[in-house]
Amino acid sequence: MERKANIYDIARLTGMTITAVSRAFDPKGKIDPEKRAMILAVAEKYNYQPNRAAGRLSRKVIRIGCIMIADIPEYYNELIAGIKSACFKLADFKVECDVRLVPPGENEDGCCADIFESFLANGIDGVIMNIKYSPVVLGCIEKLKAAGIPCATVTSDAPGGRLFSVQNDLYSAGRIAAELLSVLTENRRVLLFTGTKDSYIQEHILGGFRKEAADRGLSILGEYDTGDNPAQAAVCAAEALGRYPQVGGIYISSANSTPVTELVKKKGLSGRVKMVASDVFPELAQEITAGTVNATIYQDPFGQAELAFEKMYDYITQGRLDRTVYTVTPQIVLKSNLHLYTSNRQQAGTHTEENQS
Repeated sequence: MERKANIYDIARLTGMTITAVSRAFDPKGKIDPEKRAMILAVAEKYNYQPNRAAGRLSRKVIRIGCIMIADIPEYYNELIAGIKSACFKLADFKVECDVRLVPPGENEDGCCADIFESFLANGIDGVIMNIKYSPVVLGCIEKLKAAGIPCATVTSDAPGGRLFSVQNDLYSAGRIAAELLSVLTENRRVLLFTGTKDSYIQEHILGGFRKEAADRGLSILGEYDTGDNPAQAAVCAAEALGRYPQVGGIYISSANSTPVTELVKKKGLSGRVKMVASDVFPELAQEITAGTVNATIYQDPFGQAELAFEKMYDYITQGRLDRTVYTVTPQIVLKSNLHLYTSNRQQAGTHTEENQS
């Protein structure tokens, strides 16, 4: 190689992404030790040293748009934090993020359409999404695709229009929850409180839960669609606990768990009714510590969003994509290991690229 090697050369020679090469030179960067050693060895061979100041000056600004449904703050705040973390790590490569929130309600489609039009008009280079994929929204995605703007989904999916997706192993998450309740409950009677039931996420989680519940002899007394709406969750909880006082266990398959846990406490059912929730956030952590919630299935929204942003950057800059679905392994969080998921967000979850669809 006659000219001086750059980061793109090292990425190509090692088969790694640009972000992986960048992490290898950062002592605090999260990267497999063997991969770090290989990257550094190749960099030494070709006399490559990162020149961050020069990188900022020589590269065109890359702008990645992010559009999120603002329904459950405990959840979308983690997604935004992951996006901003990845953007910060790539700041030396002149990367910017434009995060837009869509208020839930009747005008979701109109708000999404306006944001997509804004992205088109302002020359966005790629889009990461966590929204409801109605026909109107899918049409907007196709419009961006036709304009050469790649779109990716995070923690959800819209197969067809998107370039790639980063998501939890949803089916396994549902199965894990059912197995936990089969061990925890004595009478094996359970209730489900779901997010928007016909969404991609919930369909897959509930499919896994129902299959494992049937295999383990759990009786599902009722399934309640909370619509990712706290007020609706409170109404559903009141109806369900009034109708099924004999319930032994509850699974909440979304981050919309606070209204349900509050009613369980109000009715004096803490401890008797075993509960499995989803994700980790401060309010839920308090319930796990207090014993109201026995376990939660962590799907690492922070890590998923961070990974989606990094993969989008790699695609925009290199045109490379090694797969269309990146899957994060769900993790069981109990009182005994809760501190690992609350003390340091970036250590709490670990995103993985091992599983492929």
